[in-house]
Amino acid sequence: MEMDQENLVAELVARFGASEHIARGSTFVRQGVDMPSMYYVLQGSVKIEQAVVSGKSILFACAGEVSWLGDLELFSDGDEANSTVTAMTDLDVIRFPMDRMRKNLKSQPELAEMFARSLAKKMWAYSKLSAVNILYPLLERYAGYLYKMSEDTLELPIALETSAGLLGAGERQLQRVLRILAERGLISRSGRTLTIMDRDGLKRLARDLV
Repeated sequence: MEMDQENLVAELVARFGASEHIARGSTFVRQGVDMPSMYYVLQGSVKIEQAVVSGKSILFACAGEVSWLGDLELFSDGDEANSTVTAMTDLDVIRFPMDRMRKNLKSQPELAEMFARSLAKKMWAYSKLSAVNILYPLLERYAGYLYKMSEDTLELPIALETSAGLLGAGERQLQRVLRILAERGLISRSGRTLTIMDRDGLKRLARDLV
């Protein structure tokens, strides 16, 4: 099935895909604004947010490479983006015209199946995230978050707004958790940067979340 998907994506790229580089920090999809294209992320990661009535944004996910952006809008009646998408790193993507992709859904059932699988995978991830936010204390959730984020580097930006949205917490709550982690010697803080001092300790604290 994985190889069939690769062949299908390769066929789509050959027919009407366009390579594009998106700089880190760029917001290239905005909620409520027409979304003429959908994207296949080859390299890099993005954050996906949605504004709520209060005016704040909820961070739904941080998506990595080999993932689709716009599959939900593909099946929608309107043309407006459901969420806001911002590049967390430099991105290499393939851009596809949304109208062409919708037309192909009618003639290629395997294409519809591929996007249905993509949506099902995202729904499972979001439901799992919601369950974790309900069942586990914030200290354990944040320890797991820092453990995963420090896989490639032990120095991380203290992005309270981003991590608060992902963990379903407030920024003041995260500040208290940061102090606890620092007091336990698991991290150290300097300005807007934190350094992981004991990654194994974070893993033990996070228990089965990592």
